[in-house]
Amino acid sequence: MNFKKQYFNIWQQVWNLHKKYYNIRADDEKAWERLDQECKQLDQQYKNKSEQKFVQSLLLAVIGELERGGKCAETAGKSAT
Repeated sequence: MNFKKQYFNIWQQVWNLHKKYYNIRADDEKAWERLDQECKQLDQQYKNKSEQKFVQSLLLAVIGELERGGKCAETAGKSAT
């Protein structure tokens, strides 16, 4: 697979996880466990390949964004009550 297709595929896989868990609540332990499992599966898919670090970096960025979103939603919900 050429560079463009390979990296586009990686971006797309991580993007799909981001979309799937976009509204995850900070206290939804089951959803966080599912996300963790899906991240591990994606990491395993690229294990010992040159793209693995790139996949890991993208996953960490998305997880960080989801955590921030979950905390912001939680804070907004508390201030609205």
